[in-house]
Amino acid sequence: MTGTENISVSRGVRLTVGLLSLTAGLFWLLMNLSGVYPRDVFVGVALAGGGLVLLLWRRLPLSGRLVSAAAGVIGLGGTAAGLTARSAEICCMFAYREGRGWPYEWLGRGAVAETPGEAQRLAAAQGWEWSASALFVDVTVWAYAGLMVIVVGGLARRAARRRAETTGPAV
Repeated sequence: MTGTENISVSRGVRLTVGLLSLTAGLFWLLMNLSGVYPRDVFVGVALAGGGLVLLLWRRLPLSGRLVSAAAGVIGLGGTAAGLTARSAEICCMFAYREGRGWPYEWLGRGAVAETPGEAQRLAAAQGWEWSASALFVDVTVWAYAGLMVIVVGGLARRAARRRAETTGPAV
């Protein structure tokens, strides 16, 4: 083989997405060095780590279906759990905004009024609005985090099993 053999479409997509994710995660971490916030570190590490897992997928001795399913469940579960994160602010003579979601707020409501109390009351009476793009990014970041957790956990479990097999039972 000369190295010019064809690769499958799924492998090509996986490598492309992995490379883009790794690059985006590292870029995100570098661009946010001036102010270290948990959200920025989480997003950067999740993207970079998930991209690295996708790039090294063929070297990982784990079930693709199991890892994919677990990453999907963690992605949806993390997004749902992120709704417990709440932010609210009053600004600018007088606007009130409330948002939910972590690492990105994808659910929000707000209002503008003559007084801060009135703005808050109007916002509470208003329905929640959601952002499809922020929700997509939130689920994706959580899925990448889940991918990393499952892969690291699976590799640690496999290493512990091998160590137990080579050393024998503890006395």
